[in-house]
Amino acid sequence: MKNTSLLRSALCLVLLFCLMGALVYGVNGVAAPIVAENERRAAEAAAEAEKALLGDSVLLYDRADPDASTLAVSAESVQSVYRDETKGQYLLRLETSEGYSKLPIRLTLTVDFEGKIVDLTVEENPDDKELGEDFPASFAGQDSTLSGVNLVAGVTFSSSAIRGAVNDGFNALIENGLFAAAEKDDSQLLNELIPLVYPGIVNKPGVVQGEELAGSGNVVSGFKAANGSGFVWFVTDNGANELAVWTVLGGTRLYNTAGEDVTASADAALLAEIDALSAENAEDLSKTYEKNFGRMLDEGAELTPVSIPGLANSVTAAYTVQGAEGTLYAFAARPYGYSNEVMQLFYVLDETGAIVSFRASELILHSDYFSSYQLDEPAYKEGFLGLTADSYTGEQALITGATMSTDAVDTATADVFAAFALLTENEVNA
Repeated sequence: MKNTSLLRSALCLVLLFCLMGALVYGVNGVAAPIVAENERRAAEAAAEAEKALLGDSVLLYDRADPDASTLAVSAESVQSVYRDETKGQYLLRLETSEGYSKLPIRLTLTVDFEGKIVDLTVEENPDDKELGEDFPASFAGQDSTLSGVNLVAGVTFSSSAIRGAVNDGFNALIENGLFAAAEKDDSQLLNELIPLVYPGIVNKPGVVQGEELAGSGNVVSGFKAANGSGFVWFVTDNGANELAVWTVLGGTRLYNTAGEDVTASADAALLAEIDALSAENAEDLSKTYEKNFGRMLDEGAELTPVSIPGLANSVTAAYTVQGAEGTLYAFAARPYGYSNEVMQLFYVLDETGAIVSFRASELILHSDYFSSYQLDEPAYKEGFLGLTADSYTGEQALITGATMSTDAVDTATADVFAAFALLTENEVNA
């Protein structure tokens, strides 16, 4: 009886699986043609939309076949360029992977023959946060200066990537003589200089991170860096609009709209005004730095703060150290991590420029809310020991699943090596 019952149960299961298989097969048999038909219709609709968009446009450039193109385009973000004589405009397909997720963002840009944007459409954006409708719409009517396009707070990586791709598109048209570049005013030229002459005040997409400040006298206005590295000021020098950079380690540098360092010829009273205003608003973080270095150095080691003229990166403190191990160099760096919050990293280098100690106040900001990263902190920190500017590749900074922290540590480490090189060079030339 028992064996018979088991046999019946087994047969029931077999019949049930057969029935389910037949049912699935039948559903697939019915659904497959429907799915195929829907896909066919979608492909036809996409082809019709593409035909309507391109109209009688002539292909000028195709990244897939550059040798057959009539334009020379170097920017990787420009995929294709069309010319539509009937509408009097160019259509560009753009693609960038410089957003937060590093996945492709695909755009369609149309620009009229006068060099003004007709439309920008975001065809595909894989990043989690939405850009909203206002950002793409803000490109309409803009010329090659893109002066009226502001990045979106909270989505700076994606909005910066899109702006950069559009700028690449404009450059492709301008460099091939299809229209002339629009002229930028002094304000825009000076703002665009900031990431170049003072990388310590901007995040990775190049957006200033700091508090806006009012000026006085010849200092019109400025920004105080969120990481405490210094200030950038918009100033007038004998009627000329210029950019002043004051950093806690590097002192004051002055640049004209062409990006030339004009500090040597600047009015002495203006430089004194910049120094005074900056010193008045600067914050003293020396106790924080020295407390952290005290945990990294032998007891009794003497720290002497030093300046590094011309330095304007994320390094905010530098010391020579005298102790049992001879002369060492200590650096504090404050790069921008997740959500542009400031991270604090500390390095001690020997006289050859090799890292002998590495410390971080916090490698993963808001770690209570994130669990997808992989980090063995002791092993990670040990991986920096012995590294020099020549052996550091950036791979040592990788924290799997924590892109923003990786970028911040990479920036800080490269900046520390640059600071050491400049400091030792200044010592040699002193």
